[in-house]
Amino acid sequence: MNLGRWWRTIRDIPPRQLAARVQFEIKARSLPHLPLSLRRSLALGNPIPTPPLRQGYLKALEFPKIPQHFAPPEATYTFTFLNQSRQLAFPIPWNSPDYPRLWQFNLHYFDWVREVLTRGYQQGQVDGASLSQLKHFIDNWIAANPLCSFDGWHPYTTSLRIVNWTFATRAIPTLAKPEIITSVWFQVNYLHRHKEYFAGGNHLLENLRGLIIGGLNFDCPKAESIVRLTLDQLAQQLAIQILPDGGHYERSPMYHLIVLNLVAETVACLQNAGWSIPDTINEPLHRMLQFAETIRLSSGLFPLWNDAAYDIANPLDEVVSWVRQLLAQPSTDATDALHERLLQASGTCQAASILTQTSVTTSSLLTDSGYYILRNATGIELTFDCAPPCPSELPPHAHADCLTIDLYCKGQPVIVDTGTSEYSSGTIRSYERSTLAHNTVAIANQNQSEIWGSFRVGRKAQPNNVQSGTFQEWQWVSAAHNGYANPPLKAWHQRWVGLETKAIVILDRLETALATEYTSRLHFAPGLHLIYEPETQVYACELKTTCLYIQCLGLTADDEVKWLDADTSESWYAPEFGRRYPRGYLQIKGSLLPKGKIFCLVLTLDSRPKMTWTWHNQQGKLQFENGEILTWHFQPRNLVVLE
Repeated sequence: MNLGRWWRTIRDIPPRQLAARVQFEIKARSLPHLPLSLRRSLALGNPIPTPPLRQGYLKALEFPKIPQHFAPPEATYTFTFLNQSRQLAFPIPWNSPDYPRLWQFNLHYFDWVREVLTRGYQQGQVDGASLSQLKHFIDNWIAANPLCSFDGWHPYTTSLRIVNWTFATRAIPTLAKPEIITSVWFQVNYLHRHKEYFAGGNHLLENLRGLIIGGLNFDCPKAESIVRLTLDQLAQQLAIQILPDGGHYERSPMYHLIVLNLVAETVACLQNAGWSIPDTINEPLHRMLQFAETIRLSSGLFPLWNDAAYDIANPLDEVVSWVRQLLAQPSTDATDALHERLLQASGTCQAASILTQTSVTTSSLLTDSGYYILRNATGIELTFDCAPPCPSELPPHAHADCLTIDLYCKGQPVIVDTGTSEYSSGTIRSYERSTLAHNTVAIANQNQSEIWGSFRVGRKAQPNNVQSGTFQEWQWVSAAHNGYANPPLKAWHQRWVGLETKAIVILDRLETALATEYTSRLHFAPGLHLIYEPETQVYACELKTTCLYIQCLGLTADDEVKWLDADTSESWYAPEFGRRYPRGYLQIKGSLLPKGKIFCLVLTLDSRPKMTWTWHNQQGKLQFENGEILTWHFQPRNLVVLE
């Protein structure tokens, strides 16, 4: 056991949060082994008998036509989560060591209920086969997962299941049998006493959504008390978790969309039940919506910063569309059928003016989140990550990716980060979180942040010297980080990125107290290939509508520049869980001496570059000439454009 790494991992976690984690682990291991009566008393606090349902709650979800007969269960059913399919015999084996943990969590979520409801709304009625399947699965889950049996009763799976069962029983009243409603009531009471204070972040917000939407389902003082307390906690957490620029503080666009969606669903259900929405929830919701709109790329996707994939959250345009309508703002018509019903339930009319979705064409400077997207009129989008890896007390979704960049040309991904294909501990997870998996620089073959396990981070790289501005036709951002600042390396990395009409400059400045080596990588989208032209010392890459040329400047004979194609690079692109697509990368590798190093990548579109590179060491400045001159002036541990 590496005690130093453990210490660096837990030292940023508040004692109260650590105590909550210990308490949770003790309960998770002990409660399932107690007699059911004692288990119920300890886990539920002797709740009152199941109260009546709130009349008229989510009436807009109800199907006008519902089959009256249930078909017998089939021998086997196929479940597909995270792009992995498994055929399971009925009764369903809900918990198995053969399942990956996240796949098993998905089995307990019942998120596929939303697909059944959405398909039913599109067809005008829920089909008999789906209804029978849903009834059998819910009954079987109740029978096979007694109170406090994990993972079914993990607070996170419980939170999602409460919401999904509430929507299902309100949409299909024939499912609202006493045993099912009693189970929902027990789950609400259990979650009320087992919120994930030890985890915080999006997990705690999921708990709060489940308690509010599930609590509103019942008509009694106890349920109302739970909702009121939870509503206050939601406001408190949004004040903590939503940054001034609207981004979620875990700094993952995927989790930002999940959080935006769950807060909006909570608001819709509160409005349906006649509750007023406090400004402490309404105002952060507006900011979160604006952040989601701002990070939208012209392709309709978002950058894969930190843990992120495109198949977990609802598509960005769908989330933005229905939340805009919930907030009575003009929107697109890309709203899924279930959220259309929730809009009806909330009493919110769609705005009369329906807009066509357009891409953001101006640059996005999200300074609180630490994310920048430089855009120009030619369709180039250059993203720059100079964000902290995570909240200090919440490291699970952090990557060692500070100062990474992405490049998109007219919606086409050109240079992109790796993404996230799995959460299970192992080689794949470690690589996808590593510095070498991102488009930045690794020093001494180390990760900037001390990532380990599936979700742990010890020492965390922190950005500094963050600056941005414009100069002539250039937009630029510059930042450094302290990820290599500890002895014996005492190394430092600063990156300056600039975007002009058809040119991108990536300038790296490295310093170290100890002779070592560095590695810089640019990972290209699958299907792209670089061809080296020795006579011009330029790499060329054919894109859909243009050609990209790359020139490496400031290198010495000791530096090696190499293109590794998809067959030899061992790199991949993971835009979805469970899927990895081979791709190539351009690598610069060389020695790093205490005197430091400065090198530059110049990327131009359409025309071949003609550049000269001049370094004036005595004057502490560096000039790049391409028709006009850019001059960088160096200061101790800083780099600015002054002329």
